[in-house]
Amino acid sequence: MERTATRSSRGAIGGGAVKGGATFIAAVALVLATSSTRAATTVDRHHYSITARIRPLVVFWIARNDVGDAVVTRRLGPGEASYSLLIGSDPERAPLHINRWGYIKEEILGAESRLIGLMTESDEDSIEQAEANVRSQATGRHPFKVIEATADGAQARSRVRTIAAPEDYTFRHLPVVLDLAQRNSAEGRSRVIRLPAGARPGFLSALADAMHDPSANPITYAYFGRLYELRRTRTERIGSVRIGQRSYGPVIAADFVTTSTYDGERTRFSITYGADGPFAEVPLRVVYQPRWWMQVELTIDGDGAASAALTGGGQP
Repeated sequence: MERTATRSSRGAIGGGAVKGGATFIAAVALVLATSSTRAATTVDRHHYSITARIRPLVVFWIARNDVGDAVVTRRLGPGEASYSLLIGSDPERAPLHINRWGYIKEEILGAESRLIGLMTESDEDSIEQAEANVRSQATGRHPFKVIEATADGAQARSRVRTIAAPEDYTFRHLPVVLDLAQRNSAEGRSRVIRLPAGARPGFLSALADAMHDPSANPITYAYFGRLYELRRTRTERIGSVRIGQRSYGPVIAADFVTTSTYDGERTRFSITYGADGPFAEVPLRVVYQPRWWMQVELTIDGDGAASAALTGGGQP
């Protein structure tokens, strides 16, 4: 796979996950603490490869490397910030030829924010259900879930809807699916929620603060008309980490948990990120288990390259 590097500034990019009901994605939001005092706009981008582990039985895992790609972009300017995550499996490389992918972009301007997200729609509680969904996609069913949200510091408004795609689009077709979502006028479900003082408008900004703040204080954020709390549960400083042919020096290994204030549902994930220097707070490895039978691990490219297969597709 041809790859091009895109990194225009030093910074800390954290990891983020696309989370919500009926989502497949082992998403991890990769973001950076915002700063309203920056004098110039900076853009950072990192590429990650994906390892998937499937557990057909409770007692052991079957792993497969390089089953997909993820690209994280952060743009910071005076009083504004933009974070995006595109992550997906490659059906030609993934177990069961699974095509699962998602995209989320969060834009913040002062007290106002806007979020757009989409993902292949699936509810899979077992390997058998995953296989059935793959067969249904082959016969012409290609639904995508779309979420749109805005926040103004006092309240957050969001809408979730489902659209049908004419083809089994992969993560490389992101611009096509975004255009399809914009032209589709499906009404969907809407929610409005008041934001408590200090609440973040989304998961991305909440995770940025959680990575930057060494305390274990919970951070409240909004997602589709619900409030969640994000907390760091474990932090360990490690002397040095090498990935591929590159050494990243001291790192921090941390565990996080999100808790829904609505129903108490919890989601756990782990991030290992740089502690000092140019890779301070840049995630090097992310592990997330969205199903009991599936685990996903993201690992930064040792050469810092971004996938041309993704960026060449016109990632917004």
